Amino acid sequence: MYSVLFVDKSWLPIIVADVNRLVRKTFIANREADGLTQEQFRTLVHLSLREGIRQVELAEILEIKPITLTRVLDQLGQAGLIERRPAPSDRRAYQLFLTDAAKPHLQSFEVLNDEISQRMTVGLSDADAEQLLRLLRHVHAQMGQ
Repeated sequence: MYSVLFVDKSWLPIIVADVNRLVRKTFIANREADGLTQEQFRTLVHLSLREGIRQVELAEILEIKPITLTRVLDQLGQAGLIERRPAPSDRRAYQLFLTDAAKPHLQSFEVLNDEISQRMTVGLSDADAEQLLRLLRHVHAQMGQ
């Protein structure tokens, strides 16, 4: 489809957006029926990389409003997947931690993430896959500025 359309780098944003859509669609279609929304899953994954982070910092990383994150955290807390602890340096702030109950969800995410990564790189050599990763990191850094 894109071989006809993709004639120069001006099409890059469209292709990246389409790849993102297809990855999300594949993720949702293949995720176990665990009852978590994509927003909740994304929050858990980012929290697993930064346990002890404050809510306001996590909202910035996720690029969502703090009130939106509060709703997601309330849901995850009610499900027993996270806990909020008062921050020692600021009694108005809370730090976020995963509970043991979150670990199976993250493990299933890792398996699915690996499956999707393999699907994305079928037909690419290891060197090509590494180059793709380097280029995407570069694009990510440029867009984050």
